[in-house]
Amino acid sequence: MAHEIHIKTTDGGVVYPTAFSYGRKEGDLWVQVGDDLEHADTIYFASGYWQQYVVDPHGEDPLDLDLEFEDEEYEDDEAEYEDYDEEQDIAE
Repeated sequence: MAHEIHIKTTDGGVVYPTAFSYGRKEGDLWVQVGDDLEHADTIYFASGYWQQYVVDPHGEDPLDLDLEFEDEEYEDDEAEYEDYDEEQDIAE
């Protein structure tokens, strides 16, 4: 079962929408991510680097990371494309 994990760090934050597993060992936080379990990587966060984490949150951004989610990014790209005037670009 995949987990959505949000991690707040000292310099921002990160979201892993499809992490396979996670845990803590001696204060360090680790998250296992990848295309599938056979090709997964384990990412470690040092105890002084990560501050908070949440697993399978009910809200979109419970740690107030102000991260841009895929849907928002797609909407922004679409808006930029709609503003593009190909005829004006050719004339210049």
